[in-house]
Amino acid sequence: MKKKISLRSIAEELNLSKTTVSWILSGQGLSKGFNIDTIKRVNDYASAVNYRPNQLARSLSLGKSHSIGLIVPYISDTFYAQMIEYIEQEISKKNYFLTICCSQGNAKKELELIHVLHSKQVDGIIIAPTDSSGAVVSTLESFDLPFVLIDRFFKERKTNYVVLNNQLAATKLVNQLVANHASKIALVVSDTYLTAIRDRMEGYTSGLKQAGLPVEEKLVISVNRATYREEMPAQLATFLQQQPDVDAILFATHYLAFAAIKYFIQEKIPYTSNYQLACFHQTEALDVLAPGMLVAQMPLENMCTEAVHILMDAITNETAEGKQVVFEPTILSL
Repeated sequence: MKKKISLRSIAEELNLSKTTVSWILSGQGLSKGFNIDTIKRVNDYASAVNYRPNQLARSLSLGKSHSIGLIVPYISDTFYAQMIEYIEQEISKKNYFLTICCSQGNAKKELELIHVLHSKQVDGIIIAPTDSSGAVVSTLESFDLPFVLIDRFFKERKTNYVVLNNQLAATKLVNQLVANHASKIALVVSDTYLTAIRDRMEGYTSGLKQAGLPVEEKLVISVNRATYREEMPAQLATFLQQQPDVDAILFATHYLAFAAIKYFIQEKIPYTSNYQLACFHQTEALDVLAPGMLVAQMPLENMCTEAVHILMDAITNETAEGKQVVFEPTILSL
């Protein structure tokens, strides 16, 4: 059986103390006063025998795990898949590792995941919260664990967060639709308990008022996030039958736009000529499926980079005061 390589076996082989080897391999050789030759001898030997430290033991020794937890509601959603990629790229530059968790849009599971990540001694958490009560913030604060909210936040809690100015983005989309001669604009939403979605609804209302158009509840279609694929066909069919003069549709999220376009295609409805379309978040598929659609571009890479920087600052400097970053929207025509 192959002998297990450990701090003890390295120390015995090099005739050094276990503590000396531990300090050198954790990068504290110079600060502890060891000479360059000893540091090199230990590092070279550890490399030659392919030594890999026990990360849990190392984190207990150093007080840091060099790992970050990321909790997103849906991994299959292209928006959050891109978020994961950008955050992983950024933290790897800091020599940190990422533990990815999916809450599946379930607030109870989200809290359980926070407890799990805390037990694994992550140094901090980035989270796009599903919870609407603020319990997620209270739990993180009770653990005294650095965290950053991304994409979703709680206005009443002065925590670290990085978000888009959703209200302004929705207003701008409505303004552009009106400038393109739309006069009856529908809104399709889900997850209306989320601050981001409520802000988009307020922005829609504000844009209508600015244009002197009536704000009508009958022009808002609300679907359940968990069942939106099944709901969308019947909801849209009924709505468009009742409101045949609608000439524009604003989707509060990209996945709602996809579901509607799927319905239009199946029913052979010429949606690109019948309606002006607008939504949040640009994707390659929408470029193909809906040329001319207006999109509130989410500066996701910049949002993720900012979230990582804020979290690292909170971890390194133990900053207590929350930092709030709100990105301004850019409106594109696909």
